[in-house]
Amino acid sequence: MRHAACGLVRVVAALASGCAGVKSESLELVYEGRQAIPNFVIDGKPARIHTQGLYVTDAHYYVTGRLETEPRESVFLRIVRADPTDVTHIKITPPVVDQQRLDHPGGFDFDGRAFWVPVSGSRPHSRTQVVRIPASPDKPLSATTWTTAFTVDDHIGALAYDRWRDRLYGANWDTKIIYVWKPDGTLIEKIPRSAVVADDPGWALAIQDFKCIGPDRIFAGGVDKRPVRDPSQSRAIVEVLDMAHRRSVSKLRLNSPPGTDVRLTHEGLARLGDTVFFLPGDLGNNATVFRYRSRE
Repeated sequence: MRHAACGLVRVVAALASGCAGVKSESLELVYEGRQAIPNFVIDGKPARIHTQGLYVTDAHYYVTGRLETEPRESVFLRIVRADPTDVTHIKITPPVVDQQRLDHPGGFDFDGRAFWVPVSGSRPHSRTQVVRIPASPDKPLSATTWTTAFTVDDHIGALAYDRWRDRLYGANWDTKIIYVWKPDGTLIEKIPRSAVVADDPGWALAIQDFKCIGPDRIFAGGVDKRPVRDPSQSRAIVEVLDMAHRRSVSKLRLNSPPGTDVRLTHEGLARLGDTVFFLPGDLGNNATVFRYRSRE
């Protein structure tokens, strides 16, 4: 659904690079439109889902979230873009272990064959099971069987899969640590927040969702958690990280979409070609997918 009357909203940012061999880049996002996700029913009741992650294909929105039932459940949803009333889901809550209920799925990514989703407890320092969900867009989602790839003794709020390097990046609660694993869970590296961006030890982006868009290259969305900042600036940030050189090569702050007061990067973020999608609100509460055109 395009809101042409709102006009074009442009946000541009460029970061100077002081590191030889690392190119400074610019990123521009142009507001294009939005699509409402109507409320729907799960198990005979109106669904109320605390949204976490988003992935977009030509045909579908894929969403992770916490179903606010008693007990709460982790769910993975597939929504038809051409008809967003067509919603299917599977529950991906692992069995309770050591009295920890893993009801908090996070931001997630796709390796070309399957989705990789972190499922954690709803608190910092909880346990996480990284689950793998095969992609079968032409089959009912209910026929999909997910498996646990590995476990982590921390709350992982978002995963990005680098299919070029065949590795996973995981951001914990408030991104105090970024983990790097092989697909079998073997730890490659554990990067403290102060070292993610080498020339900015005060870097404090709390990543909500991120995606690999090239080798060692991550497109991240999140909330600015710097303790000292200009209160007039938006806290919603998108950023391109070069993990090989520990650089932020592009970063911008996003104001709310026209006619709203939402923080765009509060939850789900996805890219499809040169289009960037945001799902900042909860499903079952007038959720909306916002769409921007990326120019880099």
